[in-house]
Amino acid sequence: MLAVTGKGTNEGGHDDLDARIRAARILVVDDNPDQLDLMEVMLRKQGYTNVELTEDPTSVTPAYAKQAHDLILLDMEMPVLNGVGVMRQLKGVLNGAFMPVIVLTAHEGAQVRLQALSEGARDYISKPFVEAEFAHRIHNHLEVRMLYSERERQNEILEQKVAERTAELKETQTDILRRLAKAGDFRDSDTGNHVTRVGHSCRLLAEAIGLDAHLTEMIYMASPLHDIGKIGVPDHILLKKGRHTDDEQVIMRKHVDFGVEMLANHPAPLLRVACSIAQNHHEKWDGTGYPHELRGESIPVEARIVAICDVFDALTSIRPYKVAWTVETAVKYLQENAGTHFDPNLVNTFVSILPRIEEIRQRYADPVDLHRDPPQKAA
Repeated sequence: MLAVTGKGTNEGGHDDLDARIRAARILVVDDNPDQLDLMEVMLRKQGYTNVELTEDPTSVTPAYAKQAHDLILLDMEMPVLNGVGVMRQLKGVLNGAFMPVIVLTAHEGAQVRLQALSEGARDYISKPFVEAEFAHRIHNHLEVRMLYSERERQNEILEQKVAERTAELKETQTDILRRLAKAGDFRDSDTGNHVTRVGHSCRLLAEAIGLDAHLTEMIYMASPLHDIGKIGVPDHILLKKGRHTDDEQVIMRKHVDFGVEMLANHPAPLLRVACSIAQNHHEKWDGTGYPHELRGESIPVEARIVAICDVFDALTSIRPYKVAWTVETAVKYLQENAGTHFDPNLVNTFVSILPRIEEIRQRYADPVDLHRDPPQKAA
């Protein structure tokens, strides 16, 4: 038998705690129909409006899974499945959450009550019932239950607000970095959407080699700052139409030092990654790069990733001193320099995701993008 009396709501939106208590969802479980009738009368007398009655203990767990009762009044001695068995089944549904059970027992000894409490019951009521005790124990339990539920609701609201605020801060941080990278673009207008394409390409490559999501996202946000130090390079060198002399190359290389000076000594992990990229993306796998001639895996992985994505995009884009290379020719260049300039494993992975890199190039293409074979000398 499963019966429902009343239509309580318990939506948790009532300001009055007592009203929410009276609307609590209560399930009464006893194989004796006379006992069920008695408890229903007492509960109705106390003003409870949402009460279910059942003689079948095997129906408790399925009923709770649908209804999530605020209180289960559970007889300990029943055929087929006793109160302990019911509570053990409930644990599988609750998954460590609050067990809203008060057990009902006619045993005068402490053993049964202790066993019930050890299985998770919150309280017990002895039979035969003393109506005043019955009323107070149920009210006290439901008061605790409602306050517990309200605390959980407030915690969920707080967690949501924290998540929203964290997302806002992350977006603000990302926007600041984008604007800073754009400031570098204003000094070097010929690069077009280069930093945008590099950022997206770096994220794809980082994902492809299995870096964790947090580091991948930081590389995506930080990589557009790889050449931010060019802000400190004099215009007559940075904007020169043609190749640089050896002396000019020395000055151009100082953009690494300028970038490090701008980004270093900050505790934020994102800026630490940005600094690492700015400092090391011109290092080479064989140790012939700059500024510190790092070799192999001593070069931070974020810098090795940016080195490939940066060079590939630069080769396939127009520059003052060269036309845009075709994708095929640029890939060949990467492969020929794998193991010397570039991390060979990263080059292989980059080639494997080339169709997705191509999608990025098309999505963020510059207004004019000529794809021709390169001149005789490599850029």
